[in-house]
Amino acid sequence: MLLDRKQTAWVSFSVLAGAAAAVAYLFDPEARLNANGHEGSSWVGLALGVAALAIMLFCSALSLKRKVPHWRLGRAQTWLRGHVWLGLLSVWLIALHSGFKTGGALTQWLWVLVALVSVSAVFGLTLQQFIPRLMLHSVPGETLAQQIQRQLNNLRDFAEQTVITYAGSLDTPAPEWEPVPSPVPAATADAAAPNPQPAPSDPAPASAKGQKSETSVNTAGAEPLRRFYIEHARAYFAGEESPLHSSRTAESLFTALRTMTPAHVHQAVDDLEFLCERRRQLIRQRALHRVLCSWLIIHVPVSWLLLVLVFIHAVFALKFSSR
Repeated sequence: MLLDRKQTAWVSFSVLAGAAAAVAYLFDPEARLNANGHEGSSWVGLALGVAALAIMLFCSALSLKRKVPHWRLGRAQTWLRGHVWLGLLSVWLIALHSGFKTGGALTQWLWVLVALVSVSAVFGLTLQQFIPRLMLHSVPGETLAQQIQRQLNNLRDFAEQTVITYAGSLDTPAPEWEPVPSPVPAATADAAAPNPQPAPSDPAPASAKGQKSETSVNTAGAEPLRRFYIEHARAYFAGEESPLHSSRTAESLFTALRTMTPAHVHQAVDDLEFLCERRRQLIRQRALHRVLCSWLIIHVPVSWLLLVLVFIHAVFALKFSSR
């Protein structure tokens, strides 16, 4: 979520609600008569605690809404803005509810969890301000995070098929390249051929007899391309150690590969270089996406643990205050 002018309404509401809670806290009549000052068991303290609990339930409902996307309960951005600003407001309400006291062991653990949830939330909100922009510039072909692994597998298949198309096979060395003489005009070739059409009893096409069809690719001179794929690109597309992980090294290697191959193989070199660059972009996007979501590893489980302990705290507080 980007911080922009659309947050103004939520920020204004949170500030006004926080100010109103502070006024109620300062003018709490029970606190003036109590020797211990402000306590969460007073009417104002209970109201602040209930408000904080209500906000926690609202914030936890966001994760439930994401798991059931067909529930039409408002826009996702509206829920997210409320989650952020009301969540920060709840920290202020909790502080007022406790009278800025640490209390017993359970209350101290609650404060630790509140701190973890708040810090992780602020950290995640900060990451969302610059990582998406960084991803936009460094990953021009950004895709869905769920599709990254599938596209990586597709790139490996495309790269292998490209080499096979131009080199003939990955296991058999490609033929050496020699200058091709000027083609014989079709009329002359037809006149010279004693039987230009295959015999009816021979169903095999001409290409199966070692002759190239008009649509086949010239594999001569593609041996450097085949060796390049086996020595460098195969490991790279498999996610193993390879010099192609570095864009500068890859550029130098592909430049050298072009000098070792004839002109008709350069299209395959260009295609292979493009696939390598595309893989680097996807790997970069996956790394940035993991950083962007890293804060959730702490924020989500700690938030649910905090909610459980808050209910336990409320039950014990009501039980002992009724005696």
